Amino acid sequence: MRLRDLLDLPELRLRLLCGAPESLDRPVLRVCTTDLPDPSRYLTGGEVVLSGLMWRAGPADSEPFAARLAGCGVTALGAGEAALGAVPADLVSACRHHGLVLFGVPVDVAFQEITDAVHASAWSDRASGLATLLGRHRGVVSALGRGARPADLLPAAATELGVDCWVRTATGRLVAGTGPLPEPVAGPLARAFLTAARLPHQVDAGRRYLLLGVPGPPGHRLTAWCLAVATPARAGPDLDRHPEVPLAEAADELQSLVTLARAAQEEGLRVERRLAARLVQLLAGPGDPAELRAALQSCRLDPQAALLVVVAGVTGVPDGGDLAPAVLAELIEPLVPRAAVAPLGPGAPAGPGAVSVAVAVAVLAVPPGGAVAILAGLRAGAGTLAPGLGPALLAVGVSDPVLGAAALPGATEQARHAHQVAAARTGPAVVVASAEVASHVLLLAGLGTAERQAFRDRLLGPLADYDRGHGADLVHTLDAFLRCSGSWRQCAQALHVHVNTLRYRLARVEALTGRDLGRFEDRVDFFLALRLPAE
Repeated sequence: MRLRDLLDLPELRLRLLCGAPESLDRPVLRVCTTDLPDPSRYLTGGEVVLSGLMWRAGPADSEPFAARLAGCGVTALGAGEAALGAVPADLVSACRHHGLVLFGVPVDVAFQEITDAVHASAWSDRASGLATLLGRHRGVVSALGRGARPADLLPAAATELGVDCWVRTATGRLVAGTGPLPEPVAGPLARAFLTAARLPHQVDAGRRYLLLGVPGPPGHRLTAWCLAVATPARAGPDLDRHPEVPLAEAADELQSLVTLARAAQEEGLRVERRLAARLVQLLAGPGDPAELRAALQSCRLDPQAALLVVVAGVTGVPDGGDLAPAVLAELIEPLVPRAAVAPLGPGAPAGPGAVSVAVAVAVLAVPPGGAVAILAGLRAGAGTLAPGLGPALLAVGVSDPVLGAAALPGATEQARHAHQVAAARTGPAVVVASAEVASHVLLLAGLGTAERQAFRDRLLGPLADYDRGHGADLVHTLDAFLRCSGSWRQCAQALHVHVNTLRYRLARVEALTGRDLGRFEDRVDFFLALRLPAE
């Protein structure tokens, strides 16, 4: 019900005392009757406030009362004339000053009559709206059955509801929208969606946007679609000032429509995921070339093409095993037309405090010269997801491109080792390519966290303890000596010490560790231990 409709009801004989003509088109959401001098704690916006003016002890009380109502975004104030015989001029002046619509309620009109009129209109609007909603949902279900996508359905529904809207994935990929969304707006909206304490969440970015989630399996924010709804840029000043009223209603309906569309899409992917699981299962074993070729073909991947393997894991969340394939699929979706993504199963611990991690594997065809672009795209997508990870960690390993099905098992091992290196690094989201991993780092990544830490402590622990107890610098001296390839003169110059001082320090290193720096094997052990981070 609009305020204009309420004022036009002849049986109520309400008199408009002040208010701009465009303000009369504001909606009336509810009625609040009060005589409190400050009723703001009970107001949420969109109300018609009815008051018998018992709060008014004098003209000075009108200004703060009108200011409080205007600040809450109420639609209008209805002032009863029974107590004072008329609405005082000071209240009219205060309401005009704050842009608040004010109308007088005749002595013989009960506030309950106004409340009943608003409620009757609300029930009528709800019945009409429900019929429209059911009709729109039937149309969406029918269109989905004919193969329609969200991009085909959303613009028309949003236009009918009188709003602009966009559906984007957590990585920022556009699923559907009523028009372009400028990047200066899209970036803050994506971050706000991932980090909001709860949804819906409102963002002011030139216009007011209401952000809602459209969940997908396994129900984590990282795999949800972000539905952003805004009043259209062509909206008039009244909609811009009070967008939350039509915006919330439109957003709820659009969320229902997009949820239907996403559920239909997920159902259509079930067969593809089952075929991808078969391919990844083969990669976990020896990988018979004939079976791999057949599995690739079933996933619509060319067995003779250049292929890439990507392994991803999410730790620090209870549903990390289910989350990994969904996140990996989303990272890859905008990069290549076809990919097979499925869980690989439990792997080695990856990250402080993590007991195990379930990882997912993706196999994708690489266009000529496309490996660099794919790696850059994975890093960009992981960086976008990073704010929404919270305490979780996302680690991604990427193999070198390989040619043909027979080379896939080796590429899978490359990607798994690169994933282990990524999981051992700091940062919420890390992507490591196999080509970037030095041979000694790759070797160390194959060990578990406990084994790596024990190896480091056994070699460097005595030196670190000595440094703490004596203010010495043995660990740094040893690292500098090995970086200088064992050159005494070059190392002494780098440390700005005499060669004899360097010899004394390294003799102390040998005495504390029982190792001989003249032996190549012991130098290699020290070098590897120094490359491991302290846990």
